[in-house]
Amino acid sequence: MRRRHGFGLGLAMVLAAFTIGCEGDPGPAGPPGPEGPQGPPGDPAEETVFTFQGDFGSPCIHCHTGLVGDYVTTNHRFAYDDLGDSQSQNYCIQCHTTGFNCAVDYATDEIDFDSCEYPEAGYSYWLGVDTELGAERRADLEGVQCESCHGPMGPDFNAHVPEISFATHDDPVTGESLSLCYKCHGTQIEEWKTSPHALAVGGDLEALNEEFNRSSCDYCHSSEGFIRVNDPAYATYEFGEEISFIGCPTCHDPHVGEAGGGNYAQLRTIGAVELSYVDPADPEGATVVEGYGPGQTCMQCHKARRDYANVQGQLDRGSSHFGPHSSPQTDMFAGAGSYEIPGYTYNRTHAHQSFGSLADNACVTCHMVRETFLHGETQEHAFHTFEPDVGNCAECHGEIPDFDVGGVQTQIQTKLDSVAVLLGYADAADAEANLDEDNAGWERWQREVLYAFTFVANSGSLGVHNPPYANSLLDNAIDYANANLP
Repeated sequence: MRRRHGFGLGLAMVLAAFTIGCEGDPGPAGPPGPEGPQGPPGDPAEETVFTFQGDFGSPCIHCHTGLVGDYVTTNHRFAYDDLGDSQSQNYCIQCHTTGFNCAVDYATDEIDFDSCEYPEAGYSYWLGVDTELGAERRADLEGVQCESCHGPMGPDFNAHVPEISFATHDDPVTGESLSLCYKCHGTQIEEWKTSPHALAVGGDLEALNEEFNRSSCDYCHSSEGFIRVNDPAYATYEFGEEISFIGCPTCHDPHVGEAGGGNYAQLRTIGAVELSYVDPADPEGATVVEGYGPGQTCMQCHKARRDYANVQGQLDRGSSHFGPHSSPQTDMFAGAGSYEIPGYTYNRTHAHQSFGSLADNACVTCHMVRETFLHGETQEHAFHTFEPDVGNCAECHGEIPDFDVGGVQTQIQTKLDSVAVLLGYADAADAEANLDEDNAGWERWQREVLYAFTFVANSGSLGVHNPPYANSLLDNAIDYANANLP
C-alpha cells in the first residue's frame, strides 16, 4: 500500500506539472467590477494615557532587544528593591523610581508639589492613590528605567525622541548640567566639576574641541572618543561634531550590569593594558598590566603611549614634546615602559603592586574610595574628584600626615632637582617650565638623561606610584650624566 500511495502522489505531481506547462497564454483583463459596500469601522487606534510607560523596558524591547536585555541586569533595574525599609521615604524613592519629577526636602521628607514637572505622569503622582490602577502604576514605575534617562515615551509612543547625552559638563550658555545622570548623581558630578577631567584646558569646552577633536587624541581626551574605542556597540555610532569632557558616560555604561556579563560599577572596560615601549633587544620586557579591577579603566589612558621608534627618534633628534605622554602613571606603577639607559639595573617591584586592596583596585583604592558623612550617616563613597586621600594609606602605613612616607617624595624631588641642574636648568621647576624648548642641539646622552627626568616628573606622584623604579630612573640618570659631563 505504501508503494502504491507514493506512486500515485508522484504521478499526480507529474500530471499537474504537465497541465501547467501546456496552459495557453492568459487573455486580456476584464473591466473592474462595481465598488463594494463600505465595511464596518475598525477598532480605535491604541494610545496610552500615560506619559511614562514604565514596565522595565517592555515597550522598547521590540526595537532594542539587546539593550533592554542588558539593562535588566543592572543595579538601576533593582534600585527600588534595594531600598528595603526605605521604600516609604520620599527622599529615597525620588531617585529609585521612574518619573518622580518633584523635589523632596531632605529634612522633612515632604514633596514640594510646586516643583513637579509632570505631576500627572510619573511615580510621584501615584503616591497614595489607593486603587488597583494606582498600585499597578507604582509597580510599573519602580526602579530606574529607560525613561529615567531618555525621557517619557507617552502618550504618543511613536513620536518619542529619546534624550541622549554623552556630556557631564554644564551648558556654557544656560549653566544647566547636560548630564542625564545629574538628577540623582549630583553629588558625584559636583565633585567631578573640581577634577582635572572637568578642568582640562581650563574647563573651556571650545578650547577642548579646538585642541583634542581629532581621532589621534579624542579617544583619551573626550567622552565620545573613549566610548567609540572601548565599547564595540558604538564603534560606528554617529556622535555629532562636538566632543565632551571625560565624564560619567565615558567610564560607565548605563545599560550593562555585572550580572549580564558587564563590569563592576558598570565600567565600560577593565581590559588588560599593554605598555607601548618595548626594546627589541629585550622583547621579554614587554609588559601587560591586568587584574587590577576598576583601576584598569584608568589605565586605558594614563600610560606613556610612546613606542620604541618614537622614543628613539626623540633621543636621536630631539623633540619639542619631549618624553613620554604626560600621564605615564600605569607604566610607573608597573615598573616598566620608560627608556632605560643600557648597562644599568632598574628595580621594578613595589608593595603597591600587590598589597591588599591595591592589588585588586590599584588607582581606585587611593584616588577614589573612602568613607565620608553622606545622607545622614558615615558610609563608603567613591569620590569623583580623583584626588588621593592620605587616609587610604593607613591600611599599610598607619595614620600619617602626608604622602611623604619615609621621605620618599622629598628624596625624589631632590633627585629631580639634581638632574635638572646637570642638564643646565636652575631646578626641576625650571626644567618642567621649559621642556618644550628645542633640544635638537643637545648631545644624545643629555636627552637620555632628560627622558628619565620627564618620565618621573610626568607620573605626578613624586615616586609614590613606585618608589624603587622612580629612584632607579633618577639614580641611573645622575650617574650617567656625571660620567658624560666634561
